[in-house]
Amino acid sequence: MPIATYNHSLSEELNREFSGAPLYGKVKMGNCHLFWKKAFSWKYISYEEIRRIYRRVEAVDTKMCCGNVNFDIQKLVLELNSGEETEVLIGEGTPSEAEQLYADLQAAKGGISFGLPSADQIKSKGGSMR
Repeated sequence: MPIATYNHSLSEELNREFSGAPLYGKVKMGNCHLFWKKAFSWKYISYEEIRRIYRRVEAVDTKMCCGNVNFDIQKLVLELNSGEETEVLIGEGTPSEAEQLYADLQAAKGGISFGLPSADQIKSKGGSMR
């Protein structure tokens, strides 16, 4: 099970990594693991389990009593070695933190592919470009 729930009773080494990891919105970038806040808990995964990472920005337009509100939800999409994909929420309206996290991951984790997969890669997995 590559994605696990973090808690302080797991191991001292993982606790040190979690505590020392810089925070980017709702994501912490450790030396060996990526941690992210999901609901009331923290999830984590080893970088060795990740094949590709890319950013996804979802625009949200909503009407409120005081008028229209527009904001972007910043996410990382993790494509795992198993072929599964999972979305990691960085935050709402945090483009600078999302950009910095993505740049820092690219600089530190050379064994992982970054960016959207090509059309050929998607077709070979049986998908289609929308």
